[in-house]
Amino acid sequence: MERLKKFLFWSVFIFSPIVVLVGGFILLAIYSENYNPEPRNFLESVYKNTKREPLSKPVTLKIITFNIQNTWVVGLNRQERMEAIARTLAELDPDLVGFQEAFVPQERQILIDKIKTSSRLQYHHYFRSGLVGSGKLTMSAYPIREVFFYRYKVTGDWYKFWEGDWWAGKGCALARIEIPEVGVVDFYNTHIQAGYGNPFYRKVKEAQCKELAEFINASCWLEHLVILVGDLNTRIGDVAHDTLVVLANLTRLMNMDSNIDHIYGKSSPMYQFEVLDTIPLIYGRTPEGKEIRLSDHYGFMSTVKVTPTLSKTS
Repeated sequence: MERLKKFLFWSVFIFSPIVVLVGGFILLAIYSENYNPEPRNFLESVYKNTKREPLSKPVTLKIITFNIQNTWVVGLNRQERMEAIARTLAELDPDLVGFQEAFVPQERQILIDKIKTSSRLQYHHYFRSGLVGSGKLTMSAYPIREVFFYRYKVTGDWYKFWEGDWWAGKGCALARIEIPEVGVVDFYNTHIQAGYGNPFYRKVKEAQCKELAEFINASCWLEHLVILVGDLNTRIGDVAHDTLVVLANLTRLMNMDSNIDHIYGKSSPMYQFEVLDTIPLIYGRTPEGKEIRLSDHYGFMSTVKVTPTLSKTS
C-alpha cells in the first residue's frame, strides 16, 4: 500500500504540470482559432450607398510587396533591419506597400514611425488575427478609408507551433484606399501557407489560393482599381499560383522573376496596366553606411501606369 501511495504521489507530481501545459496549449489554440477582431463583413462598406466610379484619370503608382521577417527567434537584427527598410523606402518613395511577417510589435512600431517621419507613407493599418497577429501591415501615401480581413479556413497543423502559420491566423487583408481626385484602390495583402518540405501543404496552398480568389471576387468592386500583393509561397507554374491567377482574373504587374513574392492587378474592362519598371529590394544601409541584408526575402517594387478605359461619362 505504501508503494502504491508513493507511486500515485509521484505520478500526480510529475504528470500534473504536463496536463496543465497541454490543457493550456489546447485552450490557447481554441482562442487563437476564433480570434479575428478585424471587420469581416465587407458588405457593410462605407461605399455601399455611394455611386462607384472608375479612376478619373491615369495614375502611376509605385507598389511594394515585402516579407520583412520581423519574427521572433529567426528574425535577427530586427531593429537595425527595420530602420534600414525605412530608409530604403524613403529613397524609393512608394505609394502603396504591403508588408508580411511584421509580427514583433516593438520593431513594427519602429518601422512605422521611421517611415512616417521620412516618407509620404502617412497611413497604415496592422491586421490582427490568431494568437500572434497576421503579420500583414499595409502602408499608404493616401488615406485608408476602411479595412477588412479574411482568415483562411483551410490551414496547416495547429499543433506545429514551431511553424507558426496556423497561430498567425493567416488570411488576406483588404485596405480600401482613396486617392484624392483620382479614385479608389482595393489593396489586398496576403501571406499563403509555407511549405516546410511537407507535400501535404501543397494542397493547403491550393485551397488557400482558391479561397483568396473567392474573397477578392466577392469583396472587390470592378469600378475600383484592384491590386494584390503578397508572399504567396508559390511560383509561376505551381497549381496553387496558377489557380489563383485564373479564378481571380489577375494580370501580373512585374517585369522580372520574383520567385514566391508577387504583385498583381485584377483585369477589368475599365483599366489597362503598363508595367514601367520592377526592382528588387535586397540591401540597405545603416546610418554608419554599412550595407546589410534587409530580409531573408527579396522585396519588390513595381512602377505601374494605370489608364482608365471607361470614363465617368461613358
